Amino acid sequence: MLNKYTTLLLYWFLLSAPAFAELNLELPDLNLPDFGAGSSALEQDSELGLKIVRYYRRYKPIVEDPELNSWIRSIGNKLATKSPQHGKLYFLIIKDPAINAFATPGGVVFVNTGLILNSDSESELAAVIAHEIAHVTQNHHARLTANAKSKLLGTSAAIVAGLVAGSQNSEAGSAIISGALATQQHQQLSFSRGMEAEADRVGIRILSGAGFKASGMPDFMTKLDRLSNSSYAQLTKYLQTHPLSIERVSDTRSRAQRLGNKGRDNPRFLYAREKIRALMNYGYQSQTPSLANTPLKNYASAMQLISRGQHSAALKLLGTHSNKPAVAIAIATALNGTHQYKKTIDLLTPLAKTRLGEQSLLIPLVNALLAKGRIDEAWQHIRHVVPTEQTSLSFFEVKQEIAKRKGYIAEAYIAAADRNIRIGETKHAIAQLRQAMKLSGMSGQDTALLQSKLNKLM
Repeated sequence: MLNKYTTLLLYWFLLSAPAFAELNLELPDLNLPDFGAGSSALEQDSELGLKIVRYYRRYKPIVEDPELNSWIRSIGNKLATKSPQHGKLYFLIIKDPAINAFATPGGVVFVNTGLILNSDSESELAAVIAHEIAHVTQNHHARLTANAKSKLLGTSAAIVAGLVAGSQNSEAGSAIISGALATQQHQQLSFSRGMEAEADRVGIRILSGAGFKASGMPDFMTKLDRLSNSSYAQLTKYLQTHPLSIERVSDTRSRAQRLGNKGRDNPRFLYAREKIRALMNYGYQSQTPSLANTPLKNYASAMQLISRGQHSAALKLLGTHSNKPAVAIAIATALNGTHQYKKTIDLLTPLAKTRLGEQSLLIPLVNALLAKGRIDEAWQHIRHVVPTEQTSLSFFEVKQEIAKRKGYIAEAYIAAADRNIRIGETKHAIAQLRQAMKLSGMSGQDTALLQSKLNKLM
């Protein structure tokens, strides 16, 4: 029998299928907990969200760049502080050129790279994220499931029937499945219009309350409306799940005017957008509008060069010093790429002292220290960093390498286990830790460290 969360996820995955050709009836193995009656809704949401995050990090093209991860979480968390009370929220970037963002059960908000690249301001991007947060805080997934559970089961049964029929007659099977999905999609869209309007109203209050420009929401909707009248294929996924109407655009414009437009955009958005463009290998000259800001233009060009391994050329544009973190990280990447490790250390050490634990600064810094053989300094920089669920995978990799060079074998195994835990490989992490405990020469302190870690996973 399907439990509440398996049913909800099945419904969500069915809605996510854009077409019959892409239909995948296999649910991912999320190892969903069978929550008892005593579990609170927030506990259930938190556990479910955690498993979805780990599944996506393991199987999907998630952007793992520590600088970009920190940036998108800073926007999401800033908005979340102004949202109705809810449990843990996660924010991840997916490598996908489609203009889309979506929230899942459990409070996971995914933002496509295509959405970021097609946002003209931080407030436009924040508006979409606020809208998705509102879907979560208004409990839309559970409400949708409760109201449509019978429809879900009917659709699922029809799909199964279509598969059975298809084994005998492919045309008949295809017709049954296509009809079931078409009916289900029509029912979902008509049902979701009210939820979309509610997410707009709640979302724009979140947006304004967090210090962004309220006009970001109607501005982005106007852009969507304009693009939807063209042959802009990248809009398909967004409009399938976020049906647009003149009333929605008009309502958000009116609400934005009443809320005022006192917010401001952080220029960090512009640098993050250009880094994403470079990471996605989108041509700078053909894809980017003219940038009047010379430092930003130089950064965008340099990031394109770095993505192609042309580090020396990038340094000619950036120089070798900057107090702006985004530019300093780009310079450090290019310096490390040209083996100028001493300059990387001189550049990033002061910034790392003022931004304790900032992984986007620490990773190139400790890599430079390792290259210079300054292992003790590298360990001191990284040993006290407290990892979170969304800590960059590269952080654990570099921590493991430093620990190995220091001879801290238990710490090296724990770093490797922590990385596996964050991609849902908990069983493998447990096996690694047990293997480490069998190694000869382990001190009592090392054994205690490993056992403590194991106890938390069992």
